[in-house]
Amino acid sequence: MIPPTPVPLLRVWVAGHPVGSNHMHIKRKNAQVTMGNDGRKKYADRVYTPSAAAWREAIATSLMPWRFAERAPRPRLAVSCTFIGAQADIDNLLKICLDGIKDGLLVDDHYVTRLYAEKQPLSRRGEKGAWIEVTQLPQLQKPLVARTRGSNDKKNDKKNDKKNDKKRTA
Repeated sequence: MIPPTPVPLLRVWVAGHPVGSNHMHIKRKNAQVTMGNDGRKKYADRVYTPSAAAWREAIATSLMPWRFAERAPRPRLAVSCTFIGAQADIDNLLKICLDGIKDGLLVDDHYVTRLYAEKQPLSRRGEKGAWIEVTQLPQLQKPLVARTRGSNDKKNDKKNDKKNDKKRTA
């Protein structure tokens, strides 16, 4: 049987200045700290920098035509990002990119099970931005596992051995 193949969902160019997560927040003055429902502190003083907000919004807007319906099942996804002219570390670039994908497609980033990232220098007269490709991966089927003797089988064997021993001595 041939395994199912991944289905390309989209490939878009997002023009703009790719921003890394190290420079995505600024602190507001006189902001309050509150406690969340999970008992963690929530900092109301952290907001996106204008450049981080613009980059995240540019990604989300570019992906909205492929947005999943609100109640539709979410597939496993592979994401490939090629950042052009970015200076930040590649792992920091991915954070805001995945947030933009989440907003644009309405898919939480825990559905991303494969990730590829690349940085390329800005070419002469080139434009900064990123190529973003999202592929829908086939759903995993439950693996077929041969039944093996487990701990319950061993316990049952010991009980049967004890019963047989009692019968032999009686």
